[in-house]
Amino acid sequence: MSRFERTTPHVDRPIDETIEAREHEAFMRTLDPALAAAAEWHTRREDGLGATEEAQFQQWLSDDPAHAAAYAALDHSHAAVRKLPAEAVAHLRVPPEPQGPLQAHRPHPVAPRPTPRPERAPSRRSWTGRGATGLAASCLLLAAGGVGWHQWHQPTFANHYATNRGQQFDTVLPDGSDVRLDAVTRTDVALYRDRREARLDEGQAMFAIAPDAGKPFRVTAGPARITVVGTRFSVRYVGPEGQPRTVEVAVEEGKVLVESTVRPERGTSMAALTAGQSVRVSASGALEAVAAVPVSSVALWRKGLIRFSNTPLAEAIREMERYGPTRLVVSDPKIADLRIGGSFEVSHPEELAKVLPSLLPVTLVGRADGSRDVVGAR
Repeated sequence: MSRFERTTPHVDRPIDETIEAREHEAFMRTLDPALAAAAEWHTRREDGLGATEEAQFQQWLSDDPAHAAAYAALDHSHAAVRKLPAEAVAHLRVPPEPQGPLQAHRPHPVAPRPTPRPERAPSRRSWTGRGATGLAASCLLLAAGGVGWHQWHQPTFANHYATNRGQQFDTVLPDGSDVRLDAVTRTDVALYRDRREARLDEGQAMFAIAPDAGKPFRVTAGPARITVVGTRFSVRYVGPEGQPRTVEVAVEEGKVLVESTVRPERGTSMAALTAGQSVRVSASGALEAVAAVPVSSVALWRKGLIRFSNTPLAEAIREMERYGPTRLVVSDPKIADLRIGGSFEVSHPEELAKVLPSLLPVTLVGRADGSRDVVGAR
């Protein structure tokens, strides 16, 4: 009843660049400083140095004989790579095959299969990339006796999952974690040797994370980052197209750390949640006050229900439309702002039209295309 798409691991697009940069710096600190600096200088020279930068490079070479020796060794390795046959170079540029299964549990469709929507982000080049300088840097790291940064940061598992209108999807990851997607949801999941990551591009999902203290699981959604070791929580990242969206996190079991990825101008930027708590992160990155929620209401859509509480009518209609057509049209802003409450079945979004006149002072007027205008009762 859903659709998922398998893609090649996005090795050039880390899900969380801030985390990668921090870990890259930590990894560089494990190398001989002269070797690490030589790799950086070599890449910068390949890209082209200005007169001032070239003078700084020459000064660095003359500061310590170890600098010149490290750079000469790297340059020698780079020259050796250039002499390799094209086939050998091509082999070096291919990232290692992911370890572990790439095949997730296929859903049982009960609705038409949606059209695939593959998306790929532009490549991000760094000195550990796949270009000639990246190959030279890899030679340096291998010569230093460590595991190459590029190889270490290949995901052992990576997949893209997507659902369309009215569809849900549930899968178990190779680490034992369970991910369940609601309708109109897109997410990327990647498992690494030292961490686990997911990026929620839109929609809402329920995560049941298998405990692993050595590999934290991080979910990024818009301005929010959620970090856990083992817990059950939901993340919602939904809003009108083209408008700022908030992120809502609710915990069913365990503990969750919610952080803002955007420095807010005011308000807090971090909150620790336990079971029965939720928090909302604004588009600007500010966290609202932590709220109490019934554990039984977390990700209520898993039970086929949606609940409104003092919800503007326009927002309620938009939410029901995620599961199917309501055929309701609201043009009057005053009508759109009328508040509605109650629980509805997501499998029958058309039922909203049947009960609406009994909930609000409105009437429905039929249109030629079969839809109905929601207008004030006379």
